[in-house]
Amino acid sequence: MNSRAVVLTRLLAPRLLWYVGIGVIALMALSLHTQFGVAVLLSAIAIYIPLSMLCLPLMAWICIRRGPLPSGDEPLPVWPAWLAAVTGIALLASYHSLANLDLAECGFLLLLVAGDLWLARREALQCFALVRLSQG
Repeated sequence: MNSRAVVLTRLLAPRLLWYVGIGVIALMALSLHTQFGVAVLLSAIAIYIPLSMLCLPLMAWICIRRGPLPSGDEPLPVWPAWLAAVTGIALLASYHSLANLDLAECGFLLLLVAGDLWLARREALQCFALVRLSQG
C-alpha cells in the first residue's frame, strides 16, 4: 500500500472523529433542555468551529514554512494544549461556585481549543513524516 495514503489517512481520521464528537456534544446540548446546555455548549461550539477552520490553513502554512524537524526524536511542545486544558477545567469548575455562564462558556471553549491544539500537534508530526517520506 502507498505509504503517503496511509499517512494522509492517519492525518485526516482523528480530525474527522473530533468533529463528529463535537457534533454529538451539540446534539446532547440540544436535548438537555437547560440553560447551561444551550447557552454554554452551543455558543462555545459556534465560536470554536470557525476558529478551528480558520486555524487549519495557518497550521499548514506554519508546518510548510518551518520545514522538517532536524531529527525525529524532538516532538513539538505540548504545553500550550495542557495550559488551555487546565485553564478550561478551572473555569468550568468555577461555574459551580460562581454560577457565571460566561466563565463556563470560556472554559468549555478552552477545552475544545486544547483538543484542537493536541490534534494540530499530532497533525504537524504527521506532516513532517509525510515530508520525510517524499524526500527519501
